[in-house]
Amino acid sequence: MLSSALSNGTLIKGLSRLLDGGGIVGGDRGQVSERTVLGSYTVTGQTVSFHTEDVEGGAPVNILPYVAGAINYTEMQGRETISGEFTGCSMAIYNFNGSTRVCHVDTAKTSSGDAPSKATWAGIKGQNGFELADEKSTMGMLGDFLGGVPASELGRYANLRILCVAAPVEGITSFYVLKEGQDYRVLRRG
Repeated sequence: MLSSALSNGTLIKGLSRLLDGGGIVGGDRGQVSERTVLGSYTVTGQTVSFHTEDVEGGAPVNILPYVAGAINYTEMQGRETISGEFTGCSMAIYNFNGSTRVCHVDTAKTSSGDAPSKATWAGIKGQNGFELADEKSTMGMLGDFLGGVPASELGRYANLRILCVAAPVEGITSFYVLKEGQDYRVLRRG
């Protein structure tokens, strides 16, 4: 399982370029299904490498990018799903009209102080045929992590990010990671 492979110190390769789905921060495009990669990952020692296709010896995975101003979702299809970068957004696993989905909900606020995608998500959760299996909000997690860091060491965490993994049965697990160029290094579970 991917969550088990992401232990402290693990290097994550090939993922960051797949997670940026574009869009307009603070917009409201509603629920979209964009740019998901049905790929795989391989584990070699303390390195997890993501691939945009199934590779021999690789485990299947959905790579769900963040899409600004939207609720980006994919059919789970019994596969683990990784998404990020989270800075306050939410991830959820849910059943909707007979299919199991996982989504990344943009919670950015517009200049008026509204969070339109968050409001749209609340409306979706109230629809007939919707059943929430698990939801993880990352709101405040970066601040909580940095609150325990001495001021003299804050610069070391300038590239602190959060990634989340949704797994069938297990639910959602979050990870604090440092972005190192195009790679990530796992600091610890969230």
